[in-house]
Amino acid sequence: MATDLFLISNIHTTKEEILAKKEFYLGQLKALQLEHITVIGIGKLEGDWEYELPEIYDDVNNKIIPDEETSEIIHFRSPFEFSLSVYENCLEISTIYKYSFLYPENEIDDDSYIWQFRKELHKLISLFGGTEVIYLADNGCDKLAMYLECQVWEGVSYQEIKNDMILNNLPFTSDYKNLDYDNLSYSNIKEIIFDDFSDIKLV
Repeated sequence: MATDLFLISNIHTTKEEILAKKEFYLGQLKALQLEHITVIGIGKLEGDWEYELPEIYDDVNNKIIPDEETSEIIHFRSPFEFSLSVYENCLEISTIYKYSFLYPENEIDDDSYIWQFRKELHKLISLFGGTEVIYLADNGCDKLAMYLECQVWEGVSYQEIKNDMILNNLPFTSDYKNLDYDNLSYSNIKEIIFDDFSDIKLV
């Protein structure tokens, strides 16, 4: 089973604010003009950012209705490498990559792909007021999936999640170059990868 790469960012907002500005955010996302992804057997995807409001099937009345129970406020999907789910005080970013994307497989790997990925990620979170990210993963990936599935998806704020990681003495690292692919074990994650983009802000 694949282990997909997710991120969360430290936005500060309310449901009312996000819904009132959804068209503004959509326009800002489109203005980024990201590179469309290419899918094997399909080719380069087309289209642009779109948003979806949470819905649920009402089996009593046999129709789709707004989901008032979910913590997710809005979902921005795209034919690019990122999609977004907005919660109060937390932005979740899903990607087309696996968690191992962050770990170079050998010492001579070109890290320009990480640099470009981070530049686009920084632009993306900045639209919503985010300044930092924590990387997570799904599908039973030790601690990371627990934080994603049991906290992010339940509406826990970014800061509460970060504080819980600190309280549990989980080590934070921002050193991409020294992440060791040979030591990557999904059943026992040894570090929380954190990024405040301090080097990108200086460029």
